[in-house]
Amino acid sequence: MKTTLFLLSISISITFAQTIKTKVKLDSICGVKINRDKTGGLLPRYEPNNIGKAYQKVINITAEFIKDKSPLDKDSGKELLYTTCCFEGPHMKKGNEIIQGKSLGGKAAANFDRVDWMHNPACVFAGLTQSLALDMYGFTGDKGYVETVRKMLLYQIKNGTTPKNFIWANVPYASSDPKDTIYQGSGLLEREGMRGDGLHGIEPDKIGELGYAYIKFYEITGDTVFLRAGLNCADALAKHVKKDVLPEYSSFIATQTKYSPWPFRLNARTGKVHDTYCSHVIEPIKMFDEIIRIKEVIKLDTGRTSKYTQTRKLAWDWLYSKNGPMKTYVWCNYFEDIINDEERANRNQVSPMETARYLLKNPNIANNTDIDVLALIYYVKSAFGAENIDAIKEQTWCYEPMASHSTRFASVCAMYFERTQNPWFKEQAFRHFNYGTYNVELNGAAWVGHTWPGSWWSDGYSDFIKHYFDGMAAIPEWAPAGEDHLIKSTSAVLNIAYSPTKISFKTYDNQSVVTLRLTSKPKSISVNGKNLTEKKDLQSEGFVWNPIGNEGALKINYNAGNEVVILK
Repeated sequence: MKTTLFLLSISISITFAQTIKTKVKLDSICGVKINRDKTGGLLPRYEPNNIGKAYQKVINITAEFIKDKSPLDKDSGKELLYTTCCFEGPHMKKGNEIIQGKSLGGKAAANFDRVDWMHNPACVFAGLTQSLALDMYGFTGDKGYVETVRKMLLYQIKNGTTPKNFIWANVPYASSDPKDTIYQGSGLLEREGMRGDGLHGIEPDKIGELGYAYIKFYEITGDTVFLRAGLNCADALAKHVKKDVLPEYSSFIATQTKYSPWPFRLNARTGKVHDTYCSHVIEPIKMFDEIIRIKEVIKLDTGRTSKYTQTRKLAWDWLYSKNGPMKTYVWCNYFEDIINDEERANRNQVSPMETARYLLKNPNIANNTDIDVLALIYYVKSAFGAENIDAIKEQTWCYEPMASHSTRFASVCAMYFERTQNPWFKEQAFRHFNYGTYNVELNGAAWVGHTWPGSWWSDGYSDFIKHYFDGMAAIPEWAPAGEDHLIKSTSAVLNIAYSPTKISFKTYDNQSVVTLRLTSKPKSISVNGKNLTEKKDLQSEGFVWNPIGNEGALKINYNAGNEVVILK
C-alpha cells in the first residue's frame, strides 16, 4: 500500500512525507523510550506491567478515532477516510521532528493534512468491517461502531462500484485518486509502468475481500443491500475465473507462477489484464465459503451454489497445486500502489499470513495444517523480520517494518500457540504485539511504523485493530482484567448488552463458539432459555471455564439457539 523508496525520484507534484525515514535510537521507538523487562524483552508503550490494559488502550484509541474523531478533508468536507489513504497528524512537523500530540476531541481538520497518494478504500473498509462492526461492537456493546461501518460500505456501494455495463460489472474499485469522492481506480501514476490500477482498474482479490465484508455485514444488520453487493462480487469472480491454471489442464512450464485463478490488476470496462498473477486467493475463498455456508438462509438457487462451489474448489486446488503459492512460495501482488510485477519479483507477507490464519480457523480443511502453518510463520519471520526489533516488514519492494504487519504476525503466532502450546510462538506474539503499541499516539494518530511517521488508514487502523482480537481470543490472559468483554465469536454478534449482573447477546447463527474474558465465573449460562452444562472441553455443547487468577476466560459452544444469557 505504500511506495517503494527507490521510486521516490518520480517527478510528480505530490507531498509524500510519509516516506521520510526517521533516525531511531536503540532505546526508543517512535520517539518514545522503550519499556523492557528484566530479560531485555520489549514491553508495551502504555501500561507496560498490565498487558490487557495496554492492548485495550491502543485498540480503543484507534477505534474511537475512526468512530468519533476522524479528521475532515479541507477541500471536500468529507472525512479524510473517504478521500485519501493516509495523512500527516499533529505528531509530525517539517524537518521530521516528532512531537507527542495531546488528545483531541471532535473532527479536527486543521490538525491533520491529507497526503495526496492513491487511496485503497476496498481494503480499508473491509478491514474496518472486521475490526469495528464484528470485533469492537462485541467487545464494547457500542452500536456506533456498526453505524460507522454501515456508512463506509454504503458509500463504497454508491460511489465505488463498477457500472452494470462493464465487463466486470457491479464490483468494488480497490483504489481511487486522492481527493476523489467517486472511486474509479487510480490513474495517478498510470504512465509510470502501470503503477497503480489505472482508470477503471480493479483487483479481484479485493473484490473477494470486500465481498466477504459485505456478506458479514448483511449478517449483522439483515440489510439485503449488503447481501446483493456481496453476491455481485461472487457472481463476477465465478464468471471470470481462469479455469486452465491447474497443472493437469495446462503445461506446467507455461503456467508456473505466471497465471492464477484471477489476475492481480485489470481494466473493469475493457477486461484488459495488466498483471496476470495474484497469490492472494484466500479472500475469494473466504467469501465463497461464507455464502455457501448460509445458502439455505439466503435461499441461494442451485445454479449459483454450483458455480460458487466449483469456483471455490478451483481456487483452493490451485493454491495447493505445484503451480500454487503453497508449493512455489511465490507470494506476490497485494498492495495497490506497486508497479506491475509480471516477473513476480516482489514478495509480501500479507498473503502467507492470512492463508495461515484461514488454516488455523479451519484446521481440518487441509491435510497438513500444522506443518503448513509452521512453514508460513517461519518464512515470514525469516524473510520479513526486522533487525534488532520485534517487527515485520511489509514487502520486498517496501522493506520497512510496520505496525499492522507486526501485529498480523503476532496474531497468527498467538493462534498457533493456542493450537500447539509451543511457548516460542507465545513469546513471538507477545513481543510483536508490544511493538504495535508504540505506533499509536494519544491523539489517535497511528504511525505506519517506527521508520515511517505518516498515518495510513490501513496500517494504523483497519489492518491493526482486528489482530489484537485474534490474539486475545487465543490467549485470553491478554484481555483486560477487571472487566467483562466478549473477545471473539465464530458467528456475527447482532446485539449485546453488558450489566454488572448479566451479559446477553444474540448471534446470527444458531451455532457458535464464543470466547469471553470475565471478572468471575458465571452462575448460569443459557441459550434460548436452556441452561448449558460445564464441560472439560468443547467437543460438544456446553461451556469451559479457565481461571485466570481470581477471574477467568469463558468459552461457550452452542448449537440449538442464538440468544445467550450469562448470569454473574
